[in-house]
Amino acid sequence: MVFRNLRTPWDNLGDNGAALLDGDHIMMKPWRPCLASLLLSLAGLPAAPDAVELPVAARSHVPAGWKVIEQVTGDLNGDGLPDLVFVREEQDLKKITKHPGIEGYNLNTNTRVMVVLLADKAGYRKVGESAKFVMPAHVDELEKFGDCYGGLTIAKGVVEVRFDWFASAGTWWQTIDIFKFRMEGGRFRLIGNERDSWHRSSGERFIESTNYLTGRRKHTTGLNQFDEKQSRAKDEWERFDAKKPLYLEDLPAGGQTR
Repeated sequence: MVFRNLRTPWDNLGDNGAALLDGDHIMMKPWRPCLASLLLSLAGLPAAPDAVELPVAARSHVPAGWKVIEQVTGDLNGDGLPDLVFVREEQDLKKITKHPGIEGYNLNTNTRVMVVLLADKAGYRKVGESAKFVMPAHVDELEKFGDCYGGLTIAKGVVEVRFDWFASAGTWWQTIDIFKFRMEGGRFRLIGNERDSWHRSSGERFIESTNYLTGRRKHTTGLNQFDEKQSRAKDEWERFDAKKPLYLEDLPAGGQTR
């Protein structure tokens, strides 16, 4: 169950949540932004997320002065209970300032924290938390980008976290980044990343799919975002060292691991 109207363009998850096409690759469907969403991104005017109410037994995981902006529920460890993943945001008015160039638009630099809770008979217990992975709505170093956080989903024990990278100036490239996690050994492990990038003028598009369980990465080039008939897909594979697991707490802001 998702308490926010967000969803990712994925529907190819296998029974184990990481199962893959082409051996260990999950193909991403073409994504075409609507005009309204592009205009909002260009203007840098994201709608302020409303507060979401957690189940009573989980509310102790939200300190005073914070609000929950999204929560999703689903069984993460196979016990049949509805586990909980949510993102909370600090509500410090000192960290919300007026935009110097756009009237009526505020810059919100309040910290966001992603929290993973497993349900049990006593309520919920925390198994993962990061105060850096989901970035604030505004980051000074990324001032040309709007709020990049794109939302959470849970499907078949796998949690997906999406980031939408759209700059109003400085680049024609746009990217959707989706990170995939599942419970392993009592911790929240990164198992995959899907990155879909395209040029908003030429339509040039490439996809990168990374499997952190097998240590394989697939690069697909030769695609055209605007006209599939012009696409001449070419796949290249590479291997990387995946012996050391990566967990939610290990990931930097926005999840960039290389």
